[in-house]
Amino acid sequence: MSVLVLPTCPTDCAGSLPIVAFDECAPEVHYGEVAKLYVAKADAADFTNVELLAEWTARLSETDTGADKIRELTIIGDLPIPEQTEQTISGDRTVVGFKQFVLNVRIDETNDTNYNFLLQYECNVKIKAWFETADGVLYGGNEGIEGTLRLNNMIPEARTDVASFQGTLKWKNQFSPLRCASPMA
Repeated sequence: MSVLVLPTCPTDCAGSLPIVAFDECAPEVHYGEVAKLYVAKADAADFTNVELLAEWTARLSETDTGADKIRELTIIGDLPIPEQTEQTISGDRTVVGFKQFVLNVRIDETNDTNYNFLLQYECNVKIKAWFETADGVLYGGNEGIEGTLRLNNMIPEARTDVASFQGTLKWKNQFSPLRCASPMA
């Protein structure tokens, strides 16, 4: 499974009719929950091939501060349907704006190291990110997703509930993020 190339959009109103695939006996489905968030500096190098485990192994690190290193966060998250504006213009035509994506993030391991990570992202910096679902689908393609990560410390009311860092990864794009099978899965 790999969708690592954006479509070429038509230049006329007719467009094309893309192919589809449905299987009566063995449908392919994917399950929910974003389970991993991979975070790098916004100017970190792109992947040559995001599907190669060797590239990930060379870049994943919890402590190395090299320019192209990537942090792996264990999260619980979801990606709702993005917001998108439509505007009617002259001639009863419609233009569509970029999609506004919001990946909801919850980190339940709230140690001091991770709290310092939260504090760093209160500095209003951009990041490059990839995210992975619990069933092993990796989103972000070779270039990753450039966006902003906002995290907040949430302390629940009940003594038996777990505190967490909650927030969002936000970005805008015309297209949904590219995806492939995660080499880490």
